[in-house]
Amino acid sequence: MPAEDLREEKIVIGDHIYHLMPNADKEIFKLFEHQHGYQSISNRAQSAYQRDSVATPLKHEHIHVLRNHIPQELCQSLITEFENDQQGIQHPSVLEVILPQVLTEEVDEHLRSYFDSEYCVFWWSINKVHIDDEEEWYSTKWHCDGGPVKHLKLITYLNGYEEHGSDTGYLDEKSTLALKDIGYIFNQMHERNIDIEPLCQHFDINYQPKGVKANVGDTVIFNPYQLAHRAIPPKVGVPRYALNFCIVPSELHWKKVAEEYFFPIYDCQDFRDFTQISNKITEKTMQPNAHIEIGLAHSIENFEHVEYLLANIIEKLSTAVAIANHIKKVDPNLVECHSVFALLKLVKKIIIEQLSPEKLMEAKWLDALSDLAEYETNFIDSMGRYALGNKPNPNAVFWPNPEHEKHPQSKYDMLPYAKKQPIMDMNTAIGSAGSCFAFEIAKYFQQEGYNYVITERNDNPYSGMQVDGYTPGDTIAKFCANYGILFNTPSFCQLAEKAFGLRTFNKLLIKSDTGCLLDPYRENVAFNSQQAYLADYEQHVEAVKQAFLQCQVFVVTLGLNECWQLADGTVMSRNPRENMYHLVKHKTLSVEENVANIQRFFDIIKQHNPDFKLIISVSPIPFLATGRADEQHIISANCHSKAVLRVAADQLVSNNKDIYYLPSYELVTECVEDAWETDTRHVKSTTVAQVVAMFKEIFVTE
Repeated sequence: MPAEDLREEKIVIGDHIYHLMPNADKEIFKLFEHQHGYQSISNRAQSAYQRDSVATPLKHEHIHVLRNHIPQELCQSLITEFENDQQGIQHPSVLEVILPQVLTEEVDEHLRSYFDSEYCVFWWSINKVHIDDEEEWYSTKWHCDGGPVKHLKLITYLNGYEEHGSDTGYLDEKSTLALKDIGYIFNQMHERNIDIEPLCQHFDINYQPKGVKANVGDTVIFNPYQLAHRAIPPKVGVPRYALNFCIVPSELHWKKVAEEYFFPIYDCQDFRDFTQISNKITEKTMQPNAHIEIGLAHSIENFEHVEYLLANIIEKLSTAVAIANHIKKVDPNLVECHSVFALLKLVKKIIIEQLSPEKLMEAKWLDALSDLAEYETNFIDSMGRYALGNKPNPNAVFWPNPEHEKHPQSKYDMLPYAKKQPIMDMNTAIGSAGSCFAFEIAKYFQQEGYNYVITERNDNPYSGMQVDGYTPGDTIAKFCANYGILFNTPSFCQLAEKAFGLRTFNKLLIKSDTGCLLDPYRENVAFNSQQAYLADYEQHVEAVKQAFLQCQVFVVTLGLNECWQLADGTVMSRNPRENMYHLVKHKTLSVEENVANIQRFFDIIKQHNPDFKLIISVSPIPFLATGRADEQHIISANCHSKAVLRVAADQLVSNNKDIYYLPSYELVTECVEDAWETDTRHVKSTTVAQVVAMFKEIFVTE
């Protein structure tokens, strides 16, 4: 859900007004985890982690209190220094003294357990809190901190609860999640509330706030993203002093980060700024060597190559390092692992030895074995991508070169398909719809003796209906039913929706300059009168429905990604006449929209006809005109249109078992030397014959 679509809701409960913003939590998650890379930061930190961890309460409860964590003397000293020189206490030398006394072994254990990785300090501060008006201080209202899912606040109280009465109130994770779901958490800061008990009661959310009542030297570690919390303000005239640290995952130990890469900043910082810091740490730690030399024929000639490969094979960096160190010890001259293949064999042997009954089986070695198997599978797949021997059509791999010394080939002598898909025979019920190119294909299907489904003709000369290019009594029908030419994907969707009664359409009739009446949804179909249109309407819908129910195979030809949309959201099958521009607006369809339209067309028919299979082609016929000429030349607009439709077709085939692709566009534009009529927009009949012949070779069994 895009951020601009977030809508605020206001709810009144008794004397309280609450402002809710549903889905704000999802936007915060996307912002930090995906857009600013914190999910990647956490994953990299976990992969590089080499120390062992034990589970601590913090990991599951997201909060933990360490009593008597730092000496009272140090607390009083910091308060005194703060009061004497608030600027001087921000000097890095002060933090250098404080950090080792705060990040003790006990704290270190909790933090590593929580992150499953090393960590570092992003920012720190010493706060003096005194407040006269609780309503004006946003931190006193229930909230969560907007930031990454995995970060921690570490607060060390320099004076105690009994002195100032200030506390950190919090709710458990389940209640916090419920508040996120209703949209209270992450609403606007100025719209937070001190009292949310009525809100919780209204939505049946467990409201049992807890506090820590920290004394001098106590430290609270908690995740302010996971737990709703608020600051209980101190007594009037009695300030609260506290040390604050923001902790985030890191690939390196906090000391190394502070000494060599990034020293914590004083005062609260924007989480979006840490992404670049983390990326720099990653860049500097990935590979200390200036280069990695890759030998010929998969040979391995240096240990840097071994380390590089292992880091790519084994996801957990600590395991990869352990294997590399073992290889360095047992095979320093690279005798055993002289090639990539030999290395993989040796690595597999090392891992399996760790899984033997005589040794302790650890999950990391099972994971490493899985990583190795995945790597080998990908390696084999990659090596075979350009191989000719394992391809259903060896000519599909390399571009044909008529001047090649050993294997001269011309694209004009080949058909552009990769493999055959024998899904039908000449007796299989087949139908088609689409652009004018689709009619040419339909004509050849009928002439070649395919079982082309026809549920509606126009053989009554007194019907008052005309189908362009068809004369009553003609043996060759233009379409399965008289739905006319369909140039855009919404028209296919609308045709299925109309056939099965899933959508109501206005009965629009447009006067043409010849005096006929036109249906905007049925291009190339005209009526002499309103009566003729109305008399035909229901029987036509039924004919379309019957065609879809009878067809076992249906060929659609996608023509354009530009269309004209009516106010009700429906789309014309072609371009508007002069007397229609006040009713429509121009639209350029995306890949996703085209995919959705054809997917719905397919799903609707498939629901009623389980045997239905769809073959998609892209019409080679270019635009007659573009509605984007302010920005695009018609030739560019046409290239964009065909590219969008081709990608959409590929996605549909990948997503569906019974959808296939006919490369008619590729055949006409690349493999037919003399494909076009003199207008360069329509193909010759011989070209269509080649398309149908290719169709038969790909899809029809003898």
